[in-house]
Parts: sequence; C-alpha cells; structure tokens
Amino acid sequence: MLPSWQLAQPSSRYTCRPRAIGSVAAGSGAQAATRRTTARLQRHRSRPIMRRVPENASLNDVTVVLDDRAILRGISLGLGPGLTLLRGPNGAGKTTLLRALAGLAPLARGRRSVSGGPPLYIGHRPMLLSGLTARENLAFLAAFRGLGAGDVAGALRAWGLAGEMDRPIERLSAGQRRRASLARIETEQMPLVLLDEPFADLDSDALVRLRAAINTALVRGQAVLMATHMHHELDQDATHRYVLDDGALREV
Repeated sequence: MLPSWQLAQPSSRYTCRPRAIGSVAAGSGAQAATRRTTARLQRHRSRPIMRRVPENASLNDVTVVLDDRAILRGISLGLGPGLTLLRGPNGAGKTTLLRALAGLAPLARGRRSVSGGPPLYIGHRPMLLSGLTARENLAFLAAFRGLGAGDVAGALRAWGLAGEMDRPIERLSAGQRRRASLARIETEQMPLVLLDEPFADLDSDALVRLRAAINTALVRGQAVLMATHMHHELDQDATHRYVLDDGALREV
C-alpha cells in the first residue's frame, strides 16, 4: 500500500506523455493552419486586385441634335482620373462632345453626370472678359465658381505673362490670351478639365508649360479630356484614346 502522498503524485511517465502528445498535436494544427493561410495568400497574389476608379463624369446614350442634324448619336463615355485623348476629323463632333459634358449643348436624348462641380471647359476661343486684365479675369472666374483666387499672379507668371497680367485682355496677342486662359487649370483645379485643341496659338515654350500643367493635374487626380488632331507624343501618358467620326465614338 503506497502512502497517500505518493498516490497523489501522478506518474511522470503519464504526466509527460500527454503534454508531449498535446504539443505535437498543437504543432501539427499550427502547421496546417499556416499552410492553409499561405495557400490563401498565394491565391490572392495570383489574382489581380481590381479597384473601382470613381468616375468624374459620364455620358450615357447621349444624342445631340443641332440644326436638325444628329451631331452625336448614342454616345456613352465614362471619365475617371487621368488623361483621355479625343481625335477625329473636322466636323466629327469633338467640340460638341466636350460642350455636352460641360452642360453647354442640349441633349436630345441620354443623360449627363458630372461630380465635383461644373467642369473647367477651355474652348477654341479663350473665354475671358473684355475690359478686364488677365489677372482680374482669372480672379473673377475663380470667384464665380465660389473658389478662392489662389495664386493668380503666380499662375500667370508661370505662363510667361508677368509683364502682361495687368493689361486689358483685348490688348494681348492671341497666344497670350490662350496662355491666360490655360492658366485657369492652376487657379481653378476642377475635377474635370475639358480642353478643345489647347495647342492652338502656342509657341514652343507654352507647349512645354501646357504639358507640365496637364501632368500636374493628373498628379492631383483630375480627369482631363483633350480634343486634339496632333501631338501623338501624348499617347504614352493617356489612360484612354478615342476617335469620334460621324457622331459615333470608338476606343483605340
């Protein structure tokens, strides 16, 4: 008969073995869990991560009729952050498409959606007010949108208009008026920028400045839609490229 204190002491042979078995079992479970986690991670790595890019603007099945002629026919287009190029022959409807996005062309059918406020539309003609200087124009147009004027003088200096910013806009050359108009890209910074043949009337220095302004807008996450005939060197920077012909749009 063993003393009671010895009966209370479990045999080391049995006390150690269950712990050893439990340790091995736990280790096997952990290893299995690790293998399962690793397999899941590998599956996720091999699967492309798709993120939805929010659209700054869109046209949905839009038709525009001017003078009893369908200029745009059933156009659908979504614009997110990035540069989109629009090309096509004269009279294809490029300007009308930009004006439809800007809310300046009536829609005979379809729907237009723009987020973040009215887009900045810079057309063939600089949309500046006679009787005001370049500086006053940019400050007024920003205030009209409810925006702070920002560094208007700095933007005009960057566009080479340091000596002309306080002259009436009608006394500037066509190229200088175009520069002043394009400086609005910096002073207004709208989510959607619509540029209709922006390279017209620009010299080589202004062309460099325009490319820099577009790149800065893209870094800010703006959507830029540009209608242009030339400058295929921009293709490498474009997110999308479209051709508009006879009122129909196709991506290339």
